[in-house]
Amino acid sequence: MNGIFDGFEGYRTPTLDDYRNVFGAGMVVPDANVLLNLYRYTDRARDDLFSVLERLGERLWVPHQVLLEFWRNRDSVLRDPRDAQRAQTEMSDQREKAISAFRAWANRVSLPTERRTHLEGEMTQAFDAVIEEVDQFNDESAIELARDTDKDAVLAKLDTHLAGKVGDALGEDAHAAALTEGMRRVGDREPPGYLDRDKEGEAAAGDYLVWEQVLVEAERRGSDVIFVTADVKEDWWRREAGELRGPRLELVDELRSRAGSRLFMLRPPQLLELAREILEVTVQDDSVQDADRVDRLLSDREAAGLPGGGWNATALEELLERLYEEGAVQAAVIDHALHDGGFIDRETVYEIADYDEDRQLKGFTKPVARITRALQEEELIAAEAVDLIKAVYDPLSENPSEAAGFEINPRVLPVIGRLIGS
Repeated sequence: MNGIFDGFEGYRTPTLDDYRNVFGAGMVVPDANVLLNLYRYTDRARDDLFSVLERLGERLWVPHQVLLEFWRNRDSVLRDPRDAQRAQTEMSDQREKAISAFRAWANRVSLPTERRTHLEGEMTQAFDAVIEEVDQFNDESAIELARDTDKDAVLAKLDTHLAGKVGDALGEDAHAAALTEGMRRVGDREPPGYLDRDKEGEAAAGDYLVWEQVLVEAERRGSDVIFVTADVKEDWWRREAGELRGPRLELVDELRSRAGSRLFMLRPPQLLELAREILEVTVQDDSVQDADRVDRLLSDREAAGLPGGGWNATALEELLERLYEEGAVQAAVIDHALHDGGFIDRETVYEIADYDEDRQLKGFTKPVARITRALQEEELIAAEAVDLIKAVYDPLSENPSEAAGFEINPRVLPVIGRLIGS
């Protein structure tokens, strides 16, 4: 006789005892991004993660493919480990866009020249001050030192902590078979790694090669697995209403079938928190926050790289159709903004929606967010797709806490052009 979780283990929420058992008798497997992020963390967060890796002892195991990807990507990470240069460039671009938007607004309301010049100067100074502060994180001397493998402190500690804990590469025949299977899964959109389909050559099957090596080692040991990754894409994680709920069910079933064991997945901040409680390792709250910051940074970067911010014309049409079916005024508001350069002011929203003047716009975008989550779950848009619409506030208005209007995310504008032109 079976119970309600037999055959449905992937839906079960892990308990603290589950994690305690894996930390004590299973395998804890870091992805390549976990090792590479050591260069992006603050010194304190880096030291705390090293303390966790040390305390894991023989339970720590690194697939050969993970180390291969670490070495392949290390130099690119070292070029700007904390994204200081990238952030400075983006903020400089945003400064020019903000000034341009401010000038356009100032012209519309006929703001006096003296006032406009003063505010524009304040805005420029604020941006410049932040850009200068960010520059302090761009430590060129430390980066140059890290490029020398004999002087890189991160490599020295990894060499110590990972000694004897890195798996062997797959044999020639096994590698060829895994590569074939990995490319098949990419083509058939089967996890893990199918979202890497745009990578060149064998790199598209890299995640599957990691996964196959984990399966082989878990089968050899007969142990449960915690896979730690900063990757939050849907080809690894099961999402419910946009929330990460655990590994993809297919991966849970595959590990159970191959090794008779359970699969758990953690992000680096979760690993630090659990290790602090279970392994009694000293982990500062700041370290957890820094690990979370880096995760979000990389996730935002992936979303920024998605064409159309993860949206396409079909998904936009579907969202509007569902909103119209619900009788939601948000559909007409978005439609108006789509045809007017991506922005709609507060007055026009009230006119379209026929709202009373005392009606607030708080929560106005919730129906859009709800349908967006549904489209993500249905895989009509990417799980990392940007928010389509957001409120815009005017700090110079009489009520700066009130939305001055709504703006379509600029990353989606190219898709809008294709949609309107079709």
